[in-house]
Amino acid sequence: MTVEKQLLYLLSKKVEMEGKELINIFEEMNYTPQSIRNILSKFKGMSYITSLERGIYKITPSGLDAYSLYSKKDNFYTKHWDGKWYLVFLEIPETLRRKRDAFRKGLLQLGFGMLYKSVYVYPWDIINKVLNLVDSLEIEDYITIISSNEFLLNGIVPEGRAGPNTASSLWNLEEINTNYKNIQIWLENEYKTKFNSLIKDNNRNPLQIFTNFLTLKEKRDDLLIADPMLPAEFLPGSWLGTTVLFSIDKLIQTLITLIPENSYYSSFVADLRS
Repeated sequence: MTVEKQLLYLLSKKVEMEGKELINIFEEMNYTPQSIRNILSKFKGMSYITSLERGIYKITPSGLDAYSLYSKKDNFYTKHWDGKWYLVFLEIPETLRRKRDAFRKGLLQLGFGMLYKSVYVYPWDIINKVLNLVDSLEIEDYITIISSNEFLLNGIVPEGRAGPNTASSLWNLEEINTNYKNIQIWLENEYKTKFNSLIKDNNRNPLQIFTNFLTLKEKRDDLLIADPMLPAEFLPGSWLGTTVLFSIDKLIQTLITLIPENSYYSSFVADLRS
């Protein structure tokens, strides 16, 4: 859902947008006009967007919820952990299998680890997002949520300690770290050459800067979705998460400063200017 998330992001920043404005942005990123029209049509069918006039689109509350749930995840590496765990218990009947599967998938995308088949755990307070997911699926009667500072038996053990519930067994940290490694290689060996050329180009146009911003934001969002961002004591010493995210954030902030404040694209990044 790469270009779909980007499209919802753009629409979330404007009261309304013309289809040709969206196509102009995505053509710079090598998407075809027809592919963008297809997504707009799909989103209208899903009630994520509405079109009161031909060719003019507006995001709906459902579209905002969808974007917020799966794309807007805080960087918890910048926050202090208070030692509290959040546990979600579910007992959703077989007759509601689709909702059960959607809820489990949603919890994993939010960063929860599966402690047991029907018990999910996470160290950060994102319960409002969980409740939004519960409400959207209308499964309130089948969910219990608790928070606790203490496991009395078989808690989540810090890195280097033995126990049945290690962070690596609940979250695929090795795979996530490999993903960070691949992004680090891409940044160093491929993207930074393009980035430096853009910085040095006195004739760069704002659209080119903005699409570079969207590309990096997409990489960052995908990393944050995949990464549970566990407190440091549960991570291996070789963990690259904080380093790679810092590098991307630094590049993003540089691009934002290069977008002129009087540019059409400035409003998309206004709340991100430091």
